[in-house]
Amino acid sequence: MINIIKAIIFDVDDTIIDFSKHVLPNYQKTAKELNLKFKSKASMARYFGTPLKNMIKAFWPKANKKKFETIALKKIKKRKFKAIKGSVNTIKELHKNYTLALLSSKSKILMYPHLKNVKLNKNLFKFIYSKEDVNHHKPNPKVFNKPLKKLKLKKEEILYVGDSIHDYIAAKKAGLNFVAVLTGSYKKSDFLKHNLNNNNILKSLKDLPKWLENE
Repeated sequence: MINIIKAIIFDVDDTIIDFSKHVLPNYQKTAKELNLKFKSKASMARYFGTPLKNMIKAFWPKANKKKFETIALKKIKKRKFKAIKGSVNTIKELHKNYTLALLSSKSKILMYPHLKNVKLNKNLFKFIYSKEDVNHHKPNPKVFNKPLKKLKLKKEEILYVGDSIHDYIAAKKAGLNFVAVLTGSYKKSDFLKHNLNNNNILKSLKDLPKWLENE
């Protein structure tokens, strides 16, 4: 089945860009500034792959979401981020044979600066959709409505690659092929518990070309 894949859509944070472990302390500092209850990095990490407002709503439902996001964003914008080892070269390699795209819960204001940080040319992608570009968000499968219309391909011809359970649930419910990479906050056991095929769980993005060849 995999040899009919024509397009690959990627999540961004923790799939291509090393992100979450660097921003979690910023979220903790933001919570402290707003006199909100302390939350561990592990508990917050479970919300990566979804918009930040989901984490705020879960942990601090009475907090001013807009204020939290503004403060956190200001902190995040001060630093540069690096690519996960091998991810950029892998994307460049795959671009030769596949249509590539990005679909992420990342804010647009961060997306393009961070792609520039890791020297990833936006022209490698048919489209780049941030959280502001779609009406629904992972794990809601409707997050793929706009990408599917843009690609004009059959679902079995599309592969989504991400690092979180939210990525997997959305792709599965949407009827898309899915590959997990273990470069984020989730472990192999997390995906296996959700019945993802063991062969579809990779250490990192650099293993994807070989996976595509073997499958």
